Amino acid sequence: MKYLKGFLFIIISSVLIFLLYFEFGGRFIINDADKKMITYEIRSSEKIPASFSNFYNTVFPNSLSENSWNYVLSALVNSDSSQRKECPCNQMAYKIFPILEIKNKQSIDQFLVARYLEQHYNQRDCLEFNFNHFDFLENRKGVHNLSKSLFNKETKDLTQLEMGEILALYEAPSQNNRHRNPEKAKARARHFLNLYEKNVNNK
Repeated sequence: MKYLKGFLFIIISSVLIFLLYFEFGGRFIINDADKKMITYEIRSSEKIPASFSNFYNTVFPNSLSENSWNYVLSALVNSDSSQRKECPCNQMAYKIFPILEIKNKQSIDQFLVARYLEQHYNQRDCLEFNFNHFDFLENRKGVHNLSKSLFNKETKDLTQLEMGEILALYEAPSQNNRHRNPEKAKARARHFLNLYEKNVNNK
């Protein structure tokens, strides 16, 4: 019995240490220079209007309120990957991970970076970083440049269908380009608008 208790104690302690590492390991593997770079990039990102972030959060419900743990758990439960959407900080971690100076990089380190971002910033900060740094092709980097180039509008003045087209380009900028594949681009924009309307009605 004594050995069983000792074994259980070791198992429980190992699990706790494992979880603590997953939760807080990011602050130790990211060096100070990279932390400053992350802070600068987030603070210098142009703000995204509430209309756009609300549209995104409705198309992908709770994406601005949940975190990477929610994504991992939902990925384990739901095998249909087409119904899953990574949270913005998870997306940002994926984007910046290759340029971070992390020693002996492992694939799991990307999750640690995502948790670091979520502990020091919020999902809206990460969303703004993502859409400001995304290359929509045709010399249109960032959602604000895209809005002016594609619609001749400020981002805050976009219609819901136009925001749907931006999400389509964010999903696949080459395949969902209205000049290269007009029918597919239109269909994907309508798809995101339909998702928005469906989720609004289900609230």
